[in-house]
Amino acid sequence: MPQTVWLVTGTTSGIGAALVDHIISRGDKVIASGRGVEKKLSHLKSDNVALLELDIAAGKSVVEAQVKKAWGIFGHIDVLFNNAGMSAFKTLEDADDEFVNQLFQVNVFGQLHTSQAILPFFRAQGHGTIAFTSSGCAWGALPFLGHYCMTKAALSSFAESLHKEVSHLGINAVAFDLGGFPTRLAQPREEENGSASAKTEEVSQQQSPVSEPYAGIFGEYMGLFVPDHSWVIPGDPDKAASTMVDVIQRQGVAAGRSWAVRVVIGSDSLVYANKRRREELQLLEKWKDVSASSDAKEFVLKPGYEKYIAVAGVEE
Repeated sequence: MPQTVWLVTGTTSGIGAALVDHIISRGDKVIASGRGVEKKLSHLKSDNVALLELDIAAGKSVVEAQVKKAWGIFGHIDVLFNNAGMSAFKTLEDADDEFVNQLFQVNVFGQLHTSQAILPFFRAQGHGTIAFTSSGCAWGALPFLGHYCMTKAALSSFAESLHKEVSHLGINAVAFDLGGFPTRLAQPREEENGSASAKTEEVSQQQSPVSEPYAGIFGEYMGLFVPDHSWVIPGDPDKAASTMVDVIQRQGVAAGRSWAVRVVIGSDSLVYANKRRREELQLLEKWKDVSASSDAKEFVLKPGYEKYIAVAGVEE
């Protein structure tokens, strides 16, 4: 069986590091990318593992150049796994433009730029997969993580739209809506010079993430997780990585299944998504007369409209 070549972003810790380990263990080739990878992952370099310095928030032209460089390492790429991300606690009122822009640059625009950069190569070779590490909060937002949840909702929607645009070209897209995993997503990371920075792939929790009017409710919310968060964060990063690789390669736990554009990973995310959808269906039914009240006239489903609904729907 030919080796699959993967380009994975955000590989220096957490889910990204676990993905690299599982890809290597299956005998595939991987280009592990991120900030400071040469220093942090030099021990992994081999005939099957290459390292690529890649700051996905550096702008479209920089990302395009690095993706082109990545393509030349092994002569082609089969899977782009957009895993890099960042998060931090902040109220919607307290966040300044720098905070919001940075989150969107890394979690949305950076993913967009890597995907745009690789699509011409995938089209030319006639196949490819673009995967995204999204979040269960894309199914329903959480307090004090509103900006993060906005980016992940955008990312999952991006994957759905992308798949509908490129699947006829032999290219697939998938978003993994992850539940809670004990990673360093909201912990301090160090630059190559050793100083902590908010401009790494993952951002540190700030000393005062909320202002005084929100302090009480924020404390109550955080009390659910501190000091023991194991009861609400059941995920194992290694198992998540193994499952995601299975889904992309349609092996293991995903063997025999049709392609899915959004896959929930983690029992907590599954419970939450099911609960939210049941509530939304009930809400839609209760408010259906209000929803239909804005039509210019009584709506009648016309021939051909089923095709529009099918295109707008979520594929299995």
